[in-house]
Order: sequence, then C-alpha cells, then structure tokens
Amino acid sequence: IASGAAKQKDEAARLLPLQGARNFRDLGGYRTADGRSVRWGKLYRSGSMAELTPADCDYLGRLGIRFVCDLRTTDERAAAPCAWTESAGTIHWSRDYFTSFGDLRNLLRADLPPTVAAVRQVMQTAYRQLPFEQAPAYRELFKRLHQGELPMIFNCTAGKDRTGIAAALILSALGVDREQIIEDYGLTNQLLDPLRLAGSPNRQSLLSRLSPEVLQSIMGTHPDYLRSAFAAIEERHGELEHYLSEVLGVGANELAGIRRELLE
Repeated sequence: IASGAAKQKDEAARLLPLQGARNFRDLGGYRTADGRSVRWGKLYRSGSMAELTPADCDYLGRLGIRFVCDLRTTDERAAAPCAWTESAGTIHWSRDYFTSFGDLRNLLRADLPPTVAAVRQVMQTAYRQLPFEQAPAYRELFKRLHQGELPMIFNCTAGKDRTGIAAALILSALGVDREQIIEDYGLTNQLLDPLRLAGSPNRQSLLSRLSPEVLQSIMGTHPDYLRSAFAAIEERHGELEHYLSEVLGVGANELAGIRRELLE
C-alpha cells in the first residue's frame, strides 16, 4: 500500500461498511511490477455473507455485482445460506464438496488440546493442499475474470484461507509484489476477532476449550501459511505462471485479457 495520505485513503476504501458480512474488502489500489494499479470496485473478497442486513443488501446492489464465487463446502452453505444473491439476481457459483482442513478437525478432536506449534504445522500443510484441492473453484474464478464478469465477489466462511489463496493467486497473476500480497492477506488479523468466530454455534464444540494463542493460530493469518501455498505451487510447477496454465487453464492470452480488465 502506498505511504502517507495515499495509504490512509487506500485503507479507508479497502474495508467496505457492511454490518452483516465478515472480512469484506476491495482488492483495488495495489501496484503492479509494471507500474499499473488494480482497479477499485472490481474485485471483492469476503467471508460469510449469510447475515447481511437490508442496508447491506442495498449497498451491495449499488456496487453492481455480477458474479459471486462461493468457496464454501456444501455443508457450510446449507448451514449459512446467502439469500442476497438470489434476490439480487446475481450469478452465484458453488460446487458440491464436503471436506476442507480435515487434518485440523482431527487435531481439534484429539483428547489433549493442541499446541500453537501443532496447529501451525497443520495449517501450513493445509495451505500446501489448498491450491490443488480448490483448483476446480479457482479455475472457474479465473474463467469468469477472463470473461469480464465484473464486479465480482469471492468468499468462503471466514474469508481468509480459501479466499486468501484465491486473492493471492489473482494478485500474483496481475503482477503485484509477493510481500504486498502477504500484507493484504494479513489484514484479516485486524478485521476478524478469533474469539468471536470461535463462539459461532457450529464451531463452539471444537474451539471452546482452546487457548487464545491457539485460536489465533487457527482463526488468524500467518505469513508462513501463505508462503507454504506458494512453495507447494513452485515445487510442483516451477513458476506460478505454469500452475496457472497447467492447473487452472490460464494461458498467456487469458492472462493478458484479465490484466486488461483489472489493471489501469
């Protein structure tokens, strides 16, 4: 983010004033290696939008959202449906799958509460898997970007893990610096309260016995998590561009088109 007054302006514009959406923010304003910037008002990342207020729905309606990519599991969507997409007539894409972060759930179900070190190791392992586990959704997301279905929202439940990697992949494809991408990822720590998330009815049984430090390791973001995802991509494919092409079907022509849509 730019420094001084420009930085304050960017930060003020980044988090949208929604009462019933979790971690909802604009990915605009980031500078790329060739000196361009990501357009504001085109890409939004979010957590659950199941509790949108009428005022929130009106606000989103004014943004002109065309497409929502919902990264949540089938069970997550059933437990917390988002009625706004149906009423707004927005295209809402999702896929049926039933597991994510399974090793973390197994750790939480163990007899002894996990340590920070154990949780971080499991989170890093999960992040190494997510670029490939979520490839069908990320492939659809990039296809819609290339088709110009903007503005768009992509979201999961907390808006930090599956959504965080999606944001990192898009910003990387646009040419944003890796450390800037990690900084954007880390904004979640300022916007989400781990204790509040842990108190959600569907999470309480697994998380209520954990220490604040362990909760932060699960519910927050840590640079090493995202770096683990990039490392796994580079180990398998050499360069991010090869992953985009070989796994997500985003070749040079598609990449050029996406950059035309999203950069200025």
